[in-house]
Amino acid sequence: MRRAMLLVLDGAGYSPDTRGNGVTAETLPTVFQAMEKHGFGLLEAAGEAVGLEPGQVGNSEVGHMTLGAGRVVLSMTCRLAADYDNGTWAAHPAWQEIADQGILHLVGLLSDAGVHGLVRTIEHAAKIATKAGVAKVVIHPVLDGVDARAGSAPALLRGLQAAVADLPNVSFGVIHGRKTFCDRSGDLSLTGKSIEALRGRVDLPEFTMEQLEAHVTDQSEMSFLPRSMGGPTITPGEPVLITNNRADRVRQVIHVLGETQEVYTIVDPGEGVRKPRAIFFPIEKVMGGMAGELIGAGIRSSRIAEKCKFPHVTFFYNGFDAGAEGAGHCIPTIPEHEIGAKPEMALGAVTETILEKLADPEERYVVANICNLDQVGHLGRLDVATQAATAVDAAFTKIVESARKHGWSLIVTSDHGCADLVVAEDGGPFGSHTDRPVPLFVIPAPGLELQWTGKLGSLANVAATCLSALGLEVPKQMEPGLVAVVAE
Repeated sequence: MRRAMLLVLDGAGYSPDTRGNGVTAETLPTVFQAMEKHGFGLLEAAGEAVGLEPGQVGNSEVGHMTLGAGRVVLSMTCRLAADYDNGTWAAHPAWQEIADQGILHLVGLLSDAGVHGLVRTIEHAAKIATKAGVAKVVIHPVLDGVDARAGSAPALLRGLQAAVADLPNVSFGVIHGRKTFCDRSGDLSLTGKSIEALRGRVDLPEFTMEQLEAHVTDQSEMSFLPRSMGGPTITPGEPVLITNNRADRVRQVIHVLGETQEVYTIVDPGEGVRKPRAIFFPIEKVMGGMAGELIGAGIRSSRIAEKCKFPHVTFFYNGFDAGAEGAGHCIPTIPEHEIGAKPEMALGAVTETILEKLADPEERYVVANICNLDQVGHLGRLDVATQAATAVDAAFTKIVESARKHGWSLIVTSDHGCADLVVAEDGGPFGSHTDRPVPLFVIPAPGLELQWTGKLGSLANVAATCLSALGLEVPKQMEPGLVAVVAE
């Protein structure tokens, strides 16, 4: 009976350039030794190769979705752009409902990364609302500094202001950083800080661009405190559209805002929160991926990750259906503000859970995410990224030993780049995802060997390799693998 594990080293892009790079043979010696011993390929994890727009960096959502689908799936940002261009978004009946209320508050991430939000989405929503007859549109920008490069906020804000300058009914309300707005720890008191500012229940200093520019010289805009841009704050009962294109970082905001507002959303926030008045882009499940193949083969997998990445190995890997397949093992993680002082995070517990599954004779397939290189990479500190890499390499060593002992094939890759460029050329923190490729290598179980057909591909090629490691056929809808795991 063949057994296989997909191990995702989240945020581990590949580059021979070691400057500002936390993913090297020095920081991850055991990982790189395994790559050299067994051979490795390079996979595109950004742009059109994973269903994103040309030049757009990859992210964990599309990365895991592509890994699970085994083919390119159009991302939410592409759907948004297409439906704006063809008029489908503007034709949604909710716009007339909003117009009848006379005002709309647009709240969302001011970012060019597209991981959780795009500045373009705010612009498009403002233009659609204006054409729909909404008398007053108020934009409340939420500054990024995590997915978008730290320091990019002033240019992004100027661009948005210029894009809506000709719309006479548009003003700007409250501006602040994403630190509390995008919190997903479950601590609603943090979310409440953003909501109180947006509702005008605290005294807000006046915003100036000079303040923001001064702030980002030595701090990320994610910590920029709320300020008034002169427009209205949110009054109870008024409609609010959350423009983020991913739900996990706005679920708490939707929950709290829903107590007093009619909340509209781009995406479905899922279970456990007050349902939005309307969801402009409902989930379209991705069929024909790994989940369906495992079900057809009678294989029940285990999915393992810290809480911050758990939806990625379940919901996204399964094609937007968390319950389609797999037994989940969600490991509690530390608060985000503690990551800099504890870059190992909950890796110990993740590793122990993986080892338990590898030792279980009933298990046949495991999908696990090790998130440290991504979570720490966003801090833009090479010293901390190096500490995280050391912890990851130690965990990887234990996993390899257990896989060999218990007869597992180990397929190792990443979902996107991040820790491979922690410090920018100017010496400042980079702190966002990269467009670099990610490695793919396989350590076959005893009695099996590798057959490579190529060394360049994309994340869409990984599912086929996982199926071959399990001894299963690759369906026609999937991209072929770069490497197959076959009997000696």
